[in-house]
Amino acid sequence: MRLGVSTFSLTNEWLSRRYTLESLLERVVETGLGPGLEVIGHQSWRGYPRLAREDVLGFRRLCERLGLEPAAIGGYVDLLRRPGGVMTVEECVEALETQIDAAAGLGFPVIRLHVAVPVPAIERVVPAAERAGVILATEFQGPQTPDDPSLQALLELRERVGGSPAVALVLDFSIAMRAIPTTFAHAVRSAGMARGDLDRIVELWRGGANVGELFAAIAATDAAGLAQDEARSGFVRFGRQDPGAWAPLVPLIAHAHAKFWEIDEAGDDPTTDSGAVVDMLLAGGFRGVVTSEWGGSAWVDLDDVDGFAIVAQHQRLLGRLSQRTPASAPA
Repeated sequence: MRLGVSTFSLTNEWLSRRYTLESLLERVVETGLGPGLEVIGHQSWRGYPRLAREDVLGFRRLCERLGLEPAAIGGYVDLLRRPGGVMTVEECVEALETQIDAAAGLGFPVIRLHVAVPVPAIERVVPAAERAGVILATEFQGPQTPDDPSLQALLELRERVGGSPAVALVLDFSIAMRAIPTTFAHAVRSAGMARGDLDRIVELWRGGANVGELFAAIAATDAAGLAQDEARSGFVRFGRQDPGAWAPLVPLIAHAHAKFWEIDEAGDDPTTDSGAVVDMLLAGGFRGVVTSEWGGSAWVDLDDVDGFAIVAQHQRLLGRLSQRTPASAPA
């Protein structure tokens, strides 16, 4: 298991416009982050995925100079980009093929996809991905379980294409959370939800309530629409699963997101059971890159938390966890 950093963790820094991509990655290395690197393509280059040759060569030279290992690039298919209608499968195929070419040119072996990308479109571009040596890995996170219909559809697709390694998964550590982030709770209360209402919803979550039940509880409060929206935006990302349920799928996981929201004074993660997920991945023989992905920028500003500093703390935690010997490998 190798460690890396996702530039998503540095969203506040990027949005401040204090950094170019080059200076951001230079600061990443100065802070001791990486060496694995995940970037969001559409955020990092104007005109992405159609890139000029100098942009491609410049990025590869930058990574070589800084000693960074391109690990994954965030792909995206905007199904609603056209007013009045959803993208057709043909349009999705075109969007994916262009991103495959960009990923291969930039040196990224994995394109991280979101679950909304139509499976028929992924199936159509598998030959292009195989030729380019690029893996199409769909991310699963939060409450999404191994029996999620979207995941089952991808497993069936993989069978149809003969078990092609070009079809894979990204696992996000938010499947295994043990507490609600304090910054999230503060944001919901600040938006207007009563503490008692939020506490009741949190208890439902702790008891294993599904997303539909949590949303119904949120809607039943007297909180303003902004507070309810804030609450929904969090609970839809907070999973309460036993990571062991994912053990049989480890051979299909090409990349992993070590999602975290905060680090306590002892240098540990009080919200995500990162140790259990790391143990599960190691026991299953995972040898890919695990990137630290801080999601807390949704609820705090740049002046509140230094993204580089908190990711450095998290990478130290991951380093300790990755040195542990897992108890056993899954059957």
